[in-house]
Amino acid sequence: MKNLNIRQNQSLIAERNLEIDHKVLNFFSSLADPTRLKILLSMAEKPKTVNEIYDAVGKNRMTLSAISHQLRQLSDLNIVSFEKKGKEKSFSLSNKFCWCILRDAFKQFGNNIKIKCKKCSNLNKEELN
Repeated sequence: MKNLNIRQNQSLIAERNLEIDHKVLNFFSSLADPTRLKILLSMAEKPKTVNEIYDAVGKNRMTLSAISHQLRQLSDLNIVSFEKKGKEKSFSLSNKFCWCILRDAFKQFGNNIKIKCKKCSNLNKEELN
């Protein structure tokens, strides 16, 4: 009986690890796509509407519908969040992630970008208290 419980426990842990692996892969896959990366970078400093993201990414590169589709995918993965204001949605980088990893990757290759990482800001505030 004890061995059965240990095996069940190990199986649950293995399933949980696979689920986490899948989420990590989805996160980095989102960053690996040039269009989604441009979309994410357009929101680095402040939230933006779909039209503002469309202007930032480039009207000649994608349709507004394609931008909306990418935002929906990023939202489904909890990478971006949105707030509805009337008929418009304002998109921002999710507070569930530490965006310093993206900032540090750009810094590593010689490009200092500004990203507001609320997760780290909150951690720093907690450390001060």
